[in-house]
Amino acid sequence: MRLRDLCQVDHLGLKVLTGHDLLDRRVRGVATTDLPEPARFVQPGELVLTELTWHRGPGSSRRFVSALVQVGVTALCSGTALKLPPADLIDACAEAGLPLLCLSVEVPFSAVTEYVLRRLIDELGSAPRHRPGSRRRLASVLVDGGSLNKLVTAVAGELDVPCWVMSATGRVIVGSQPLAPEDRTRLAHAFLSARFLPGMSTREDGTVLSVFPVSKGAPHRIANWFLAYAGEQVGAGGEHEDLIVELAALVALERSRLEAAQRIERRVLDQLLNLLGSGEADLPGVVSRLHTLHVETEHGLLAAALQVEGVERADEVGSAVLDELLRPLAPGVATAPEGGEAVALVPLAGNTASEVAEHVLRGARTLEAGLRDARITLGLSSVTTGPAGLSSLIEEARHARRLAALGQGRVSAMTADDVSSHRSLLAAIPGDLRRSFRARLLGRLEEYDAANQTDLVETLEIFLEESGGWATTADRLHVHVNTLRYRLKRIEELTGRSLTSLDERVDFLLALRMR
Repeated sequence: MRLRDLCQVDHLGLKVLTGHDLLDRRVRGVATTDLPEPARFVQPGELVLTELTWHRGPGSSRRFVSALVQVGVTALCSGTALKLPPADLIDACAEAGLPLLCLSVEVPFSAVTEYVLRRLIDELGSAPRHRPGSRRRLASVLVDGGSLNKLVTAVAGELDVPCWVMSATGRVIVGSQPLAPEDRTRLAHAFLSARFLPGMSTREDGTVLSVFPVSKGAPHRIANWFLAYAGEQVGAGGEHEDLIVELAALVALERSRLEAAQRIERRVLDQLLNLLGSGEADLPGVVSRLHTLHVETEHGLLAAALQVEGVERADEVGSAVLDELLRPLAPGVATAPEGGEAVALVPLAGNTASEVAEHVLRGARTLEAGLRDARITLGLSSVTTGPAGLSSLIEEARHARRLAALGQGRVSAMTADDVSSHRSLLAAIPGDLRRSFRARLLGRLEEYDAANQTDLVETLEIFLEESGGWATTADRLHVHVNTLRYRLKRIEELTGRSLTSLDERVDFLLALRMR
């Protein structure tokens, strides 16, 4: 679709303020942003919608327009209660060669977004390849108000194989039939770890499952969706290439529609975080923004902070990852304030804090396969049941994340309970010192286990977890108490330490935690 066509749509009533000679530019997407630095939230070829809340004078206009031009957006459209945008913005767009449109206050951004996406979907059906009838039928599913589920079901019917849209954590967003947990894990790992995409995974029974990325423009694979289906991969002579490519394009457009709504929510949360950070937050203002976000505190609320280190566009990746980790549990929305740290407010909605922590950490562990040299650090706060303590709640989550960053591993997490336990002290100890302490306490046991195929380290760990209980330890290890007695005696001989001493037990416990 060309910009000129959009400007001629009567019910939108767009007015061209500058760039009349540039209306043949193609519109390849739509994005909404009011961030002073918009570059990381827009894509080349997009029509950018803004309410001008970032505007602070001529300097802000030049910076905003320059960022859009560098990305390569098609045009800028302002929506404002004023009759015209500020003159300095019009001048900045004219100087930079960026078309500037103005939208009447009576027309919502959603009307423009909806129209652009419908036209783009419709255009997918206007240039048929091998299956023109199938292509147009698929496009019409969304154009006619159909859901992603109907779209995937239609493709599965065309291919006569099961098909799913999934997130990088292995969550099934929609699918033509149920998918077993082990298959979800297998497919997520295949998608994240593949050197090149599309990729394939083989079940134990020999069945081939293929994975195909939804969007090639995603900031990182861990923030992308993918298609999974039975059969050979696209690009390897697979018979399903045409429909799978078309489905990926349609799913990407539908996801962009969902993200447009999420950007509005993130802007509100951004405003709330800035208000809380200023120290001037009044309770009615906080409650009003929580209501706008549909975030309730009466059943419990916690804060989460997440950072992805070692990737480009870290702010965007972090927000997408945190949102995905929380989405199945709560309508928490994430944002990416300065510093690359994403923050979310999470209504418990019937879950406990420990269940939220377990779910989020399990999802983050799944993403490890796609991190390579990158790293995820995560912090979770304690729970509040009122809006008054939000500022301290968010700071608690950020503090927990900073402590988690001192830990080891590609995924490191810390909760409010961890902060008040020995785990926070262990995280603050330098890695070299942790490794040295562990080697002195457990090195000989690990060497002995490796040489003799024994389980002395596991025996020691379970013995300490059971507070030295002989019967319960033997039961967990499925061994006779006499066998356990022999193993513990061997541990004492190899380490030169006594397991009857509380101090020695504490030393062993700390060494086991220093992994």
